Amino acid sequence: MTVDLKPTLDVIDAAKYLKVSKYTVINRIKQGQLKAYKQGRGWRIKREWLLDYEKALFPA
Repeated sequence: MTVDLKPTLDVIDAAKYLKVSKYTVINRIKQGQLKAYKQGRGWRIKREWLLDYEKALFPA
């Protein structure tokens, strides 16, 4: 599957990709399940971290 994602995503972009709400993404970050960092008032997620999280959700 070809993934066309920006190198760094915000919570809304990550939520759209995972097809969940932005609140779900924020909860996963706070629970330590999804790696992210704060930039200003918002969270930022690197593309690799999001793809690693997705792989962990659906192991082969």
